[in-house]
Amino acid sequence: MRHIIIVFLYFLIAFGLVFAGPQDYYGSTIVAVKLSKVVAVDSSLVFNSSGLIPGEILTAAKVQDAIKNIYALGLFSDVIIEGKEVPGGVELLIKTETYPRVSEIRFEGNKKVKKKALKKTITIYEGRIVSPGTIKSNIERIKDLYEDKGYLLAKVESKLIPDEKQPDRVVLTFLIDEGCKVKIKDIDFSGNKVFDDGKLRSKMSTKRKSFFRGGSFDSEKYREDKQKIIDFYKKEGFIDAVIIGDSIWYSDDYKWMYLRLYVREGERYYFGKLTWDGNNLFTDDKIASVIKIKQGQKYNQEKYDETIFKLHEIYQDEGYWYARIDDHKTPHDNVLDINFKIEENDPVYVRMIHIEGNTKTKDKVIRRELKIKPNMIFKRSILGRSLRDVMMLNFFGNITPDWNILDNGDIDLIVKVEEKPTGQFQLGAGYSARDKIVGTLGLGFPNFLGGGQTVSFDAEFGKIRNTFNISYFDPWFLDTPTSVGLSLYVQERRWYDWFTEGRRGGSIRVGRRLRWPDNYFKLFTSYRLEELKYFDIEQSYIDKYKDIPYSVDKIKWPQRTSSMNLTIERDSRDLAMFATKGSVAFWSGELAGTALGGDWNFWKQIVGMEYYYTPFWKFTFVLKGKWGVMDGIYEGDEDVPYSERFTPGGTDPDGIIRGYPDSRVGPRSADGGYLGGRSEVIYNLELTVPLAEQQFYALLFADAGNAYMTGDGLKRNLTTNFYKSVGFGFRVVAPMIGIIGFDFGYPLDGEDKGDLRPHFQIGRGF
Repeated sequence: MRHIIIVFLYFLIAFGLVFAGPQDYYGSTIVAVKLSKVVAVDSSLVFNSSGLIPGEILTAAKVQDAIKNIYALGLFSDVIIEGKEVPGGVELLIKTETYPRVSEIRFEGNKKVKKKALKKTITIYEGRIVSPGTIKSNIERIKDLYEDKGYLLAKVESKLIPDEKQPDRVVLTFLIDEGCKVKIKDIDFSGNKVFDDGKLRSKMSTKRKSFFRGGSFDSEKYREDKQKIIDFYKKEGFIDAVIIGDSIWYSDDYKWMYLRLYVREGERYYFGKLTWDGNNLFTDDKIASVIKIKQGQKYNQEKYDETIFKLHEIYQDEGYWYARIDDHKTPHDNVLDINFKIEENDPVYVRMIHIEGNTKTKDKVIRRELKIKPNMIFKRSILGRSLRDVMMLNFFGNITPDWNILDNGDIDLIVKVEEKPTGQFQLGAGYSARDKIVGTLGLGFPNFLGGGQTVSFDAEFGKIRNTFNISYFDPWFLDTPTSVGLSLYVQERRWYDWFTEGRRGGSIRVGRRLRWPDNYFKLFTSYRLEELKYFDIEQSYIDKYKDIPYSVDKIKWPQRTSSMNLTIERDSRDLAMFATKGSVAFWSGELAGTALGGDWNFWKQIVGMEYYYTPFWKFTFVLKGKWGVMDGIYEGDEDVPYSERFTPGGTDPDGIIRGYPDSRVGPRSADGGYLGGRSEVIYNLELTVPLAEQQFYALLFADAGNAYMTGDGLKRNLTTNFYKSVGFGFRVVAPMIGIIGFDFGYPLDGEDKGDLRPHFQIGRGF
């Protein structure tokens, strides 16, 4: 043992004699620089940071700088540089001790702030080497986060423990004591003369603690509030108003916060003379029509900015994207004379249009919807209409325009699309109050082979309803703005335990996009041939309707309907589903029988309107109206089959009046039988709010309407004699299924008054 110790000491002394402090070699030439051992970082990083270069003369300053620079990397807990004499100079050895590498980051004690927010705040991540300085700075970052959220008493500590699974790494844990959240006791102002403290406080999102207010402090909102106060002053004419400072202090126990803002209001200004020059493209009257300010009004920064925006907008709508609007303000006393100097410059042209993101949809499907074309002037108004028309295809979840500016100032337009799933296979079940549970088998291609056509096959089977439909629709037949649609169907439906209605038939439809009165109009015409029969008629129905000459038990079935339909429609909505602006208006006229043949001879007219308006945020109001009238041509009532009459109520396609049973609103016989109407009036008002856009919506609604025995009922009851209801509902967009709707209607009239009624539908047809 004694010999072993002597040998160990010998080697230790020998190693110490070989490598010594670098001060013994100052003035010598550096021959080589080495590392004592493999470090946990790239060795070149250490060499480059040291600044020690072979061939240079070793000095004390170079050694000191080398140690300082290596420490500055933040990776090492200890750095030592030693030297060894070698032929031609000195060999340097850099010894380092590396800080531990983190394998996992944990948080303990955080209840009010989520782990996700904490990880987003810190700059440390798993796998990184951490120093005490880095940990300390991140503790401060966590404290700052809590302070921003009003937790001024929050305490944060840290601990490092070895990772049992990875011995060369550690687990970093931040120990958080959140403490109490400080509340705002008071907010006051200094320097405000025109507006009192209450008026200025009303412009802030930051509020004092009260019975209805939490009184929480958020530094980001507080910064925004200071800008809101300045914006308010400028809107009221105080263009020089500034917040020159603020003070924040706390109660002794740090439970209450006090805020004071120091305001310098300045003078109130008014608009003086408004002039402009340089406008050659637009007349003075056109320029004046978009100016939102008037001489003598108090200065309003919001209206002033809107005026500048509107001036740019009218020029961009005509393709003059490089138009400059320079405003010159000339003050005298407290009046500002304003002159807009307009430099129109040249219009911008579109050289090429590129389509991106369409992996399934053919380019031509998108291009034919674009009103803007290559070599056209790049008009903002036409660009907006083009994007709207592409979105109305309902093939895309989003469309984003972009462009590359060419050397001559023209552009290459890029239309980026995000496609929705185009193929649908549906196997499941649906439910409605009228049809109960219905099994569904469907195969649909809304964008068949990427060509824009729609092909669908649907089969529904259940106790109440059994249907089979196959259809085809081409919106651009032979690449022209002419649409063609074909459909075949077989349907059986049990009505109220009275009888079974059987239909089979088909239709062909041709439509055309119009340019007059404007290019939102479309014209459709269709022909329908249908065979209708009623069977399994219950005796209770026969007894109930024995005095009705056109009840289904008194007619010889089957009967055929041969009809032509003409529809004129104007649709300016911005989206096919969940529109936020625009309108729909249509007139539809149908003629059955006479020269067309068939067993029924009647005419029908329906007028409908929808208006979409979003007054603020994403709250969209939808107002709908529908008016219908029909009559027999030769025999009055006897020429109009029951299946063609108006039967609104619930969520019936004839007319939605939620809160009432489906198809059961309208005229009745003396003993309560449902007759169906020859006229109807329907009104709907909805407020929709997206909880997740294009996915999940909440809505409030009010419905009113009725069906009437004769056509005169339409004229007499445009505003009165309605069944009314209010309620709420939800809409969910389900992939491969469509829209699922839940509505709860509260009827205000009739025998159903006061009974909340649910309406639930699921499937593509909703």
